[in-house]
Amino acid sequence: MGDKSKTKMKSVAAIVLAGGIGKRMKSKTSKVLHEIKGKPMILRTIHNLKAANVDDIIVVANPANINELNKVLPNNIRSTIQKNPKGTGDATETGLTKIKKDTGTLLVVNGDDSAFYKPETIKRVIKQHIETNSIQTFLTVKVANPAGLGRVLKKNGQVLAIIEEKEATQAQKKIKEINAGFYVFKTEWLRENISKIDASPATGEKYVVNLVSIATRGGQRVNAYLVKDEHEWYGINTKADLQVANEKFAKKIHIMGMAGAGASAVAHIAKESGFDVSGCDLTPNSSYVKSSKLKIANGHGAAHVHNIAMLIVSPAVVKNNPNSEELKEAKKHDIPTLTWQEFQGKFLQKNKFVISVAGGYGKSTTTAMISQIMISEGLDPTCEVGAVVKDWGTNYKVGKSIYYINEADEYADNFLNYNPDIAVILNIAWDHPDYFKNREMLQKSYQKFINNIKKDGYLIIGRDENLYDLAKSARKDIKVVKIEDFNQEKLSIIGDFRIINANAALTVAKLLKLDINRAKKSVQNFKGVARRLELKGEVNGAVVYDDYAVQPFTVLTTANALKDKFKDKKVVLVLEPHTFSRINTFYADFISALKKTNVESILVTNVFAAREKGDIKQLSKKLARSVGKKATYSGSIKESANYLQENNKNFDIILSMGAGDIYKLYDIMKSRNL
Repeated sequence: MGDKSKTKMKSVAAIVLAGGIGKRMKSKTSKVLHEIKGKPMILRTIHNLKAANVDDIIVVANPANINELNKVLPNNIRSTIQKNPKGTGDATETGLTKIKKDTGTLLVVNGDDSAFYKPETIKRVIKQHIETNSIQTFLTVKVANPAGLGRVLKKNGQVLAIIEEKEATQAQKKIKEINAGFYVFKTEWLRENISKIDASPATGEKYVVNLVSIATRGGQRVNAYLVKDEHEWYGINTKADLQVANEKFAKKIHIMGMAGAGASAVAHIAKESGFDVSGCDLTPNSSYVKSSKLKIANGHGAAHVHNIAMLIVSPAVVKNNPNSEELKEAKKHDIPTLTWQEFQGKFLQKNKFVISVAGGYGKSTTTAMISQIMISEGLDPTCEVGAVVKDWGTNYKVGKSIYYINEADEYADNFLNYNPDIAVILNIAWDHPDYFKNREMLQKSYQKFINNIKKDGYLIIGRDENLYDLAKSARKDIKVVKIEDFNQEKLSIIGDFRIINANAALTVAKLLKLDINRAKKSVQNFKGVARRLELKGEVNGAVVYDDYAVQPFTVLTTANALKDKFKDKKVVLVLEPHTFSRINTFYADFISALKKTNVESILVTNVFAAREKGDIKQLSKKLARSVGKKATYSGSIKESANYLQENNKNFDIILSMGAGDIYKLYDIMKSRNL
């Protein structure tokens, strides 16, 4: 914001009403001092206000709770006493005497009903109030059951009044929009009109809500701000309400890196499972969240951590950015920090029958195949996949059954967060040398994963001697099953190497006693997952496929599978080497694999460094030279697109390959209409 906006924000103050006795709480402790997730609810309200840049805050207490309040209030928060409590209007008038004369905008909020508002919402309310030049603005929410709450009466979108339940007609009682008890005033107007509130004939008390009618009768502008997120408002009057409030707050999470493959799936599953989810990402418009209704903030900041119960992060964040603002803020306020894998295992998979798929490659396809079989059988599973499943258009499914299927990535021991009933290990190909320094480290992690299997669970393994040896470490109660051969000869997706994925999925189906013939049909009709020999389209006469392969073996098998499919076509492989550690560790294997590919030519782009540092050009040049005459160093992805344009007569099919930014090649070429 500019300087003018900052000046306006500095003139914003708040009166927090904390003088209510709260008889229905049936407690000697003052109502606003009851805790939500380990912190008095009034402190959560104050924290939200301060995070919204409301620095001048006055707490209005009663004679009985002032001493208790002052013990917990921060030093920079002032308090005053409502000597003879006579309602919220009287409390507001008491607080108003302490407000600085130059205050332009004044908030009046309940100390017990405002613990769930997001600072961003409060900022937006203040901004709208100022920009619309309203006399007062109050928050509203739409609820399914508005019984006992004040209805917001409007005409042509304009606020007329707030009608209390006992005064409402039958038609008005059907109104779902209710007053949330959070007000924003022009301070000058409030000073002039606060004394006009009439005492209730029934109680003798004055209510701040009556200021709405005072303004509208005078023809002055009153603005209602509808809070669309139902999680932000919750009234607390009884111990039962307090228990629900604690349960609600425990579900408030923020996910850093929410636009990523796994984190985005977990975010959607959490949202649909009742969690209040917010998130942020440096690239918030990834393919995983393009059609998502989740709100993802662009970039990172300490404000994201305000008013949450848990901070969920990518393991890469903890490793590569341990001093991020969110992590420091979470530590400062004792907010638990979990990886999204840990959150999935501890919370989303609780009381579920879990099927986890592990292995150096083939995880996404196998996880999706198992999911598709179970969906087709009406088992309604929840599914988390590390790629977009073409049949769904998303990388997740949320079901209502006990079944939960997930991809279990070995990197950084992430798969140790899961306790599966059925664990599928397709292979134990050594990868991620930046974490697993040798094969022995990798095998030890897999042994731990096997021991995470629940009692009397199943371990399904591929037909590999290394896996047979690994399976010997399983507990006696774990039943070891080898992936069977179901003679599944026909698949819709390219690549005979995918047969092992299909057989693994069918082995799971057999264990679950599903109809194998129907399961085979489901696998046969499976359309695949994104970035696994995915047909992108055609550019200037050349057909473009894209794949995620990063390991020597998968690069070789994937490239040759495409060439075998189109034997009479000339194929150019555009490989983006992924990370220095991987290329250097498996350098000889990469050279061998690339030489064995049946493609006519290979372009080697700059290295995608990810979390590592190094010369992105030199290693790629060296790799291309080592492969020989059919390999050419092509530079950046844009430069590679230029090369393809200049040599477009030398190939019929383009295969882009890698786990970094190479997927952008098709879009770059398409935008240029090459």
